[in-house]
Amino acid sequence: GSFLGGCDLEAIDHIKKVQSISGKISLLQSEVEKKMERIRASEQTLEEFRTESEPCQQRITQGRILSNKFELDVGELTTKIAKSKDHLDKATSANEFNSLKVQIAKLDEEKSSAEGNLLLIMEKIEEIENQVADINERSSHAKQQLDEIRSVVGKEIEEYQTEIQSMEQPLQQARDVTEPELLEIFDRLYSGIGATVVVAIEGSTWGGCHMN
Repeated sequence: GSFLGGCDLEAIDHIKKVQSISGKISLLQSEVEKKMERIRASEQTLEEFRTESEPCQQRITQGRILSNKFELDVGELTTKIAKSKDHLDKATSANEFNSLKVQIAKLDEEKSSAEGNLLLIMEKIEEIENQVADINERSSHAKQQLDEIRSVVGKEIEEYQTEIQSMEQPLQQARDVTEPELLEIFDRLYSGIGATVVVAIEGSTWGGCHMN
């Protein structure tokens, strides 16, 4: 606390009024900041879900590009196998027949490999889509919570800000009638001490730090 010895009671009452109103405003501003922090925390949660979803969507897109490629490969190999079998049926020599058999076996192997890769990719896409669906569900819930917080907390913030505004004029009026020297001391100490710049002495106890 700051000792204001030598000041008359009226001067002390003025600075105490400045302190009282300033303290109420600071308290309300602190409450506004807490509620703003709730909104920011909820917004951050929602943004984290969106950030988590983006790479999954990219992987799904890449997976579909690959699956389209393997589908085309399977289609082309199926066509080649059919043509080779048609030629096999029309083979006129043992060499041609054996060559076509080897070619068909190789094409069957390539087709089987392409189909296996296609199946793996489709399974992976499905797995990632399930992850995205889960993220979207949680994101939707977070969005709903954010909307509710903005609605409820936003009204509370408006009420606090209205109350703060209603005290700005009384505070200025109180400052206008307070001695400039006291205001200078008060303003210098208030930022660090807060609402206990001016305190009373009760008996032999200092009201600020409670020392004897």
